[in-house]
Amino acid sequence: MTTPPSPVNHWMRAQRSMRRVACVACVLALSLRAGAEDVAAKSYALVVAGDGGEAHFSANYRDWSRRLHALLTTRCGIPSAQVAVLMEQKDALPGIAVAVSTKENVVAAVEATLARLVPGDQLLVFLIGHGHEMGTTAKLCLPGPDLSNHDLAALLARAPTNEVVVVGGMCGSDGLLDPCSLPGRVLITATNSATEGNEAYFMEFFIAACETSATPPGGTNGVNLLDAFNAAATACPKWYLRQYLEDSKPPAWRIDGKQSRLLWQKFYGTIPEKLMKAPEDPEAEDAEPQLGEWGPHWMGRRMPTEHAQLDDNGDRTGSAIFVQNRFIPLAGASTEEDGSHALRTIIGQPRGDRQAPAAPLVREP
Repeated sequence: MTTPPSPVNHWMRAQRSMRRVACVACVLALSLRAGAEDVAAKSYALVVAGDGGEAHFSANYRDWSRRLHALLTTRCGIPSAQVAVLMEQKDALPGIAVAVSTKENVVAAVEATLARLVPGDQLLVFLIGHGHEMGTTAKLCLPGPDLSNHDLAALLARAPTNEVVVVGGMCGSDGLLDPCSLPGRVLITATNSATEGNEAYFMEFFIAACETSATPPGGTNGVNLLDAFNAAATACPKWYLRQYLEDSKPPAWRIDGKQSRLLWQKFYGTIPEKLMKAPEDPEAEDAEPQLGEWGPHWMGRRMPTEHAQLDDNGDRTGSAIFVQNRFIPLAGASTEEDGSHALRTIIGQPRGDRQAPAAPLVREP
């Protein structure tokens, strides 16, 4: 005859079962918490190209946007779902999802990206197009209302991550520094003063530097940001310095070096009034432009109107590497100098720094 279970034994078995469930739940909760903390940081990027206004400018913006998208998604390994592209026309880049770069859409795209960010993620913002600057306000020209430096600063202030990179490729981009600068945030601008108001071509050289850069230490597929900046900020003014306006009728440009001529044709080849003189040696490679004091090598020479600069120590003052006709690349040797954070930044490979973003430096009165 089977003895019925004792009520005491039944109660003890129930208690042991409940403790086991509680223990499993506790272990599961701790595992989920650890998993959340161990989730690999992600990279997100926004490529914003403004209103070209003329066909040759729009062609440049399409080319730069296409190459940036390829660079970010292929070389740097960022999933295309984490790269937003906005341009003046929705069908500008066949095969790539593009939104029209109205201010409303740009703000919405930034906000949507911010909503996906967590501490430790990497945020990359690339600005392409015409720009203008008046007083403390600088703007990227968009279809319709423009995006100002203050608009961008207000958006970026909501970023929960410390690793933010902004590359301003337009004239007036130096105006980004004052409102957007933070210690640790990397700002790169094509120009360093409001007087540099011609069309900016820095983005061409920045993308080329990224495309041809060496693999960073550790075998990653990303791009070291400081290396790319130093290379682009050197190549851009040298391109200007290989151009000479000849005293001929009609005036024509002499461009030294076949690589520089190819770029000149890309930018100006469809403009009837822009004439390029036939070179004496079509196969001559680009050479180092002669610098130094005033002499015949300066006669008729085009002066650079882009002195790219970088700020990452938060002092709102960028550092240019081409100053007084000398090139001095940034080394990033000290956190007090610009370049130290860019040196540690690999596009597409977040550092995973989960500290809260630093507060802006307070200006002395």
